[in-house]
Amino acid sequence: MKKIDMHEWNKQKVEELFSLSHQLLDTAKQLGEYHAEELRIHMAHAMDLAKSAAQNDLKKLEELQKSAAVEARKRMVVYHKKAKILLNNLSDDVADKAEKHLDKARDSLSDWLDDAQQKMPVGGDKLAKIVRDISDAGSKAFKEGRKLVNNAIDSADHAIHQVTEADVAVEKPAAKRASAKK
Repeated sequence: MKKIDMHEWNKQKVEELFSLSHQLLDTAKQLGEYHAEELRIHMAHAMDLAKSAAQNDLKKLEELQKSAAVEARKRMVVYHKKAKILLNNLSDDVADKAEKHLDKARDSLSDWLDDAQQKMPVGGDKLAKIVRDISDAGSKAFKEGRKLVNNAIDSADHAIHQVTEADVAVEKPAAKRASAKK
């Protein structure tokens, strides 16, 4: 790579890192806002529980706990979806930029090998082929790693959905029994 190309490439990397840092800050800010809202809800719930406990109203205390658990489960599902969208967008953007830089580095290495291959002694072409094969293998490994990460995210998402569905299934018969007793 020429010195001018290298300077331009470094400039692009700096700009991308700067934009990535802003994306990370925005994501952290949004997640922080979700957490702050959750804390406000928990504080209000704690106040209600304290009032009920002070009045020694055990039925109201039990109802507050049950309703808070149901609402927390609903909020958890919504939070999970929002957080997954934010993190998936960030992950895809970062992986795309990383892949672009890996491709650029591989192309630069290939150009250098082409130049050096003409100056190498006999047998140097075999070394150049090995380096290219290793570079291609690294690129394939990066892409496979990306697929594995996405599969792991999908598996975790599926597991969370199963847990929430199981909680809802357990809750419905309990609610039916409670309404039948009344």
